[in-house]
Amino acid sequence: MGLPDFLQALFEHGRVRVAAPDHAVSTSDWSHADAVLAERHAGDRAEFPGVIPPLDRAVAHWAAEQFYRACQFAVYRDAGADRIAATLNAPCPQAPAASRHVSVDLTFRFLPDLHRLASAASQDDPLCQRLRGWAADWPLSSVGMANVNPADIGDVLEHAGLRGLYVDRIIARRDRSRLSDPRLKEAVQAALGAFSELAADLADALTRVDEPNG
Repeated sequence: MGLPDFLQALFEHGRVRVAAPDHAVSTSDWSHADAVLAERHAGDRAEFPGVIPPLDRAVAHWAAEQFYRACQFAVYRDAGADRIAATLNAPCPQAPAASRHVSVDLTFRFLPDLHRLASAASQDDPLCQRLRGWAADWPLSSVGMANVNPADIGDVLEHAGLRGLYVDRIIARRDRSRLSDPRLKEAVQAALGAFSELAADLADALTRVDEPNG
């Protein structure tokens, strides 16, 4: 399964197959992948809280290929640490912060699922370490993934739509680990409002966070 078919299956039902890690992504593959990514971004527009940031093609390319390669390494476990590092350490291209997060999230929203699959074999191998690094770098996409300490959520919180999406995911996935940040705790409390019974465990966690120590 090449990259375009991989992306189409990932977005439609999440059940994917991958080619061996030495499979190259051709120019034709990228042309078709671009259309799949653009269609997914357009679909997200309808559910985004507010005006969705524009898709950045270079960033979306980076995330799609990095995620695809990571899936290959999750299946073909004989790749060494050096090869994994060389393949998965490419830097994300620069772009406006909101566009970067939205463009990466097209594929990285499946990061918690991939981490569960990869860590079932070994939690400490180089692939899992790289996935945890991405999880910290891209907090919007890693909600629900255990033992993540986001590097910086400022860019997400400063954009009203991204903040709303982030809070919605935290509530939907009952990710209490994200409530240690007071800015985020306040945003979740505001979102729950009078309907805390819909997420009683989160509401209870918020209450306990507010209690003074001692």
